[in-house]
Amino acid sequence: MPDARFPASAQRLRAVVESSPIGLLMVDARGTIVLINAEVERLFGYSRELMFGRQVEFLLPERFRNGHPGARDAFRANPSTRQMGAGRELRALRADGTEFPVEIGLTPVATDEGLFVVGSIVDITARLAAAHERAQLEDQLRQAQKLEALGTLAGGVAHDFNNVLASIVGLAELLVPATQDTPAVNRDVRELLDAARHGRAVVERILRFSRRQPMRSESVDVREVVAQSTRLLRASLPPNVRITTQLTAAPRLVRGDPTSLQQVLMNLATNAAQAMPDGGRLEIITDDFYVRDGARSRPGLREGTYLSLTVRDDGHGMDEATRLKAFEPFFTTKVAGEGSGLGLALVHGIVRDHDGVVELESVPGRGTVVRCLFPLLEGTMPATDAAPGALARGSGERIVYLDDEPTLVRIGQRQLEALGYHVTGFSDARAALAALQADPTTCDVVVTDFLMPTMTGLEFARAVQQLRPSLPVLVLSGYIGDFTVSDLEAGGVRRVLQKPVSAEELALAVHECLAGG
Repeated sequence: MPDARFPASAQRLRAVVESSPIGLLMVDARGTIVLINAEVERLFGYSRELMFGRQVEFLLPERFRNGHPGARDAFRANPSTRQMGAGRELRALRADGTEFPVEIGLTPVATDEGLFVVGSIVDITARLAAAHERAQLEDQLRQAQKLEALGTLAGGVAHDFNNVLASIVGLAELLVPATQDTPAVNRDVRELLDAARHGRAVVERILRFSRRQPMRSESVDVREVVAQSTRLLRASLPPNVRITTQLTAAPRLVRGDPTSLQQVLMNLATNAAQAMPDGGRLEIITDDFYVRDGARSRPGLREGTYLSLTVRDDGHGMDEATRLKAFEPFFTTKVAGEGSGLGLALVHGIVRDHDGVVELESVPGRGTVVRCLFPLLEGTMPATDAAPGALARGSGERIVYLDDEPTLVRIGQRQLEALGYHVTGFSDARAALAALQADPTTCDVVVTDFLMPTMTGLEFARAVQQLRPSLPVLVLSGYIGDFTVSDLEAGGVRRVLQKPVSAEELALAVHECLAGG
């Protein structure tokens, strides 16, 4: 019922103040609280009876109370309306002792009783949290855009670098038989060939990182992955990081991509080394691990034997909050510019793609242990020391060999002519197409590069398809881009080989194209 002590207009004003969604609080010239509404009670957790007559400073955190009377006196000396949100960020104190951020607007009210100040109070906790989340999302978007740009750059770099490697591999393979009578030179040439093949694996990792390369799946002995990675790590990590390995005596096979598995190990080992700036021990361990009840203890894993790949370090470790976020994309504890926050996220993604899981244990000051579990395959690795078989040979079949790099054209011609083929080389796609247009029957196989100045290998294959649909096309590529298998097949492409291509790979692919494979 209306209060008979107040006129109707005053009661309406009182109802408006009381029902306002913004906290309203009035203080007198001495800072004593003389009016509050229901929202102020809700914000601070005090009843109005406990707030009336108290100094407004008791609603502030302890560290701000001594300085507040001076600010209040300065405002009273020069009173003016201050818009909400103006000035510095303010903090308030609830009855339960918790702090929360607020925006406060101030309005001076002159009365016959003196100057009063009305404060409009809004809790901005949710707004700040939303702004923080938005800033994180914007940062992640920028990171994603950087990665997309990196992927595009990686494709171009891979193409050019693979052309360089293709020249090295091709010339080295031609030198191997020519240096049989000089063992020392022959050994150097073979080591040069091994180094170039390793460079090819590096480019594959770059392309896979940029999502431009599909994951291969084959039987992999993880011990070999560890051995190769360890050689690279010993050459790249600081000398005060001591690397030790404990590997199973017998081969341990998993189904997966050897380059991706090496990337897992390199990322984990690099992270471990960075956690030991003053040096320490980095252990790499492979062992069998039997999962007995995956449904409860390790969701996503079936019961059975797994290969455990463990990386352990003596570094500074991480607390529980950091450990729980370690695999989140873009999360990093490194200073700005020193880490992308993608290393462990990539590890998690690769292991998941191999039907495995990653487990992380860490204690501040006592180091970190990362364990990757992969389903174990039964069987043994095929022998790797058997003598290579004879290269598939031709019988005078005619090949058009096209590459915009004249050196690669000469190498391809020499390799294929040594195997009994008749090869016509071109470094210009238009000239090669004109020769085929003159007489499409003078060719049995087309071998073409993919990225060329005037047209792509796919465009060239499509043009060849129009001239003679049965003519097989073999594409050699340093970077195939985003074309799908169906795109290539529709263009008449029978095979695609990743540059640099060995003589053995080239001979087999040409033989399969001629046989209709």
